[in-house]
Amino acid sequence: MYKNSALFLMLTVTPGIVTAGETVDLGTMIVTTATKTEKSIDGVTASVEVITAEQIKKTGASTVGDVFNKLPSFTLQYGSFPHPSSVSKAGISIRGAGANGTLILIDGRRLAAETENPYEMNRIPTAMIERIEIVKGSMSTLYGSDAIGGVINIITKKADKPVTTLDVKYGQNSHSDAKEKSINLTTMGKKEKFSYKLYASVINTTPFTVDESYSQQALNPITHAPVLDPINGQSGTLGVTFRDDAEVQNYGISLGYEISDWTKVGMDVNYFTEDREGDYIGIHPKPRPMLPFNRVLVQDTPVNSEDDNNRTDISFDIEHATANDTIFKARIYRSDYEKRNETTALGFAPAPVNTKFSADVTIDGVEATTSFFANNTNLITIGLEYREETRNSSAINPDPTSSEFVKKKTDYSSFYVQDEIEINSTLNAVIGARYDDISDTDSETTFNAGIIKNLDNGINLRANYSQGFRAPDAAELFVVSPFFRDARRFGSEVVFGPKTSSYDLQPETSESIEVAVSKRTGKFWGELVLFHNEIEDKIALVAKNSGTPAKYYTSENLEKVKINGLELATTYQANDKFDLGFNATLLDTENKATGKDLTFTPEVSAAVIANYQFNSKLSSSISLRHVGKQYTDELNTDSASSYTTSDLTLAYDINDQVEVYGGINNIGDASIDDALGATVGRYYYAGIRTSF
Repeated sequence: MYKNSALFLMLTVTPGIVTAGETVDLGTMIVTTATKTEKSIDGVTASVEVITAEQIKKTGASTVGDVFNKLPSFTLQYGSFPHPSSVSKAGISIRGAGANGTLILIDGRRLAAETENPYEMNRIPTAMIERIEIVKGSMSTLYGSDAIGGVINIITKKADKPVTTLDVKYGQNSHSDAKEKSINLTTMGKKEKFSYKLYASVINTTPFTVDESYSQQALNPITHAPVLDPINGQSGTLGVTFRDDAEVQNYGISLGYEISDWTKVGMDVNYFTEDREGDYIGIHPKPRPMLPFNRVLVQDTPVNSEDDNNRTDISFDIEHATANDTIFKARIYRSDYEKRNETTALGFAPAPVNTKFSADVTIDGVEATTSFFANNTNLITIGLEYREETRNSSAINPDPTSSEFVKKKTDYSSFYVQDEIEINSTLNAVIGARYDDISDTDSETTFNAGIIKNLDNGINLRANYSQGFRAPDAAELFVVSPFFRDARRFGSEVVFGPKTSSYDLQPETSESIEVAVSKRTGKFWGELVLFHNEIEDKIALVAKNSGTPAKYYTSENLEKVKINGLELATTYQANDKFDLGFNATLLDTENKATGKDLTFTPEVSAAVIANYQFNSKLSSSISLRHVGKQYTDELNTDSASSYTTSDLTLAYDINDQVEVYGGINNIGDASIDDALGATVGRYYYAGIRTSF
């Protein structure tokens, strides 16, 4: 159908490695996220990492969050969500750009969720995944805001022949805590011109807690100054939840139909629901009838948080190709998320219920792209996108005592163009530009350019320059929260209590440069990447009036942030039974205004993965992951110590249809600082997977 399809592959190469621990033929590994066209991974000028379903199986991971917790080039950042439960919820940061700068997609679609994506990865089961494509570095020229650090595109499974897979798993730590039970069922196939996929997943976890002491103190609800109250000084110990008591369910159906050899249409409907509960230490209002203020805020007090959340995603797609290989794609989609949170005081009575962190979030999107060959060497992609994001929440109500929803809406209208150029058989380039018109902030224009050269001796050289931006989200602009760290948090535009003026928060913008060299021989592959990223007006949480009773946090722009980094990846395929992989990331970050390192950006992280096939039925995978010291506050006075964990997975094929597997995570029972989400300790799991 596509007579010039070689341009989509651009560079077909000899066998190599996608990621440590899994050998594949890069000539057959096609990725779509980096250019929005089908392209050989070795022909992409940006840094791309692919995690395949086979590699995910070797980790024994139940959720996408479990997968990323084992990889060295990604950092899980806890504690940014403006709620006490943030100690159990983490976003993913790529190359130190922060969790807000990572755009998460499922089959190329955005998801409606909490601001700051604090725990989206823990909601997505691995059983439905075909592969995960990660593009590191700014991708704003194709995806707009939120992709300043990179893009994670989770691509779900598809099949050309009928297959049904059932996967059941159970796990717990060595103290019988943090139990997890999961069951995943997927059935899919294709009959003539009709294709289908149905899946269902249920993941149930019991809590893991760590004892922490508390001492309650009553505060003025306006100034945050201490006030007299009988509760002052009352203390105790609470088992703080670092892994929620939760049940997460995912259901979906995907239908496709080939109208002709040139045109196909598809529809996807996905439904997700979750119940979460945990106990935390935070701040909570206490009624005081007939006394001044009628209420006080009790700091350092136990609270219980319950979530009842659900999301419905629906999309319609069409793809049409013409005889001259022009490809038109269009999508219309909606993601509708409903969050209902109840936070209840445990440290005093009566125990009022706070519902301020409930919300309704909707993303409506329309996107269309056309890719065509301008000549024998230029593949042009032109795209249009319109997106409307609506957030209704009492968390952004300027009255902190009110639970009434307030609505905020942002519209994005975008146009982008990209040219993939085959200069000659070994030299290729890509250039692109994008314009975004945003309803509540300045418009943005971004540009990228890259080049890649294949040498005869198995060496690839590439360089890439990209610009990026991220518009401030609703929490950064409007949140009014009494529940952040050791104080309160106000959006930049909020004027309340100790925050007496608004702040004109600007979008953050970036310029990134990376150069890379890779080398492969028959059994060895290695790549070295150097990158430099400067972020202007980076949005950060800043403590104000530190050391006084009126302390609070708010979002402001940092003058400039510098991030330098090095990534090294090597693999060695010793024989058909054994392969070894190594990955390492080094980061050097600096807030240019203060000279301090960025928070939650470890200077070094590294992993070693070894796979061994004992025989035709029994296989094993063992990994070591090291995460270095990292600062947890802006002044670099507090830090989390380095740690090293080790994991082991074994799998045995009973027959062609049934496989049993099991393993141990954190074999050495390494401890992790609470600021990094703690750890459940040594963790055992076992499962059975069958396909028919």
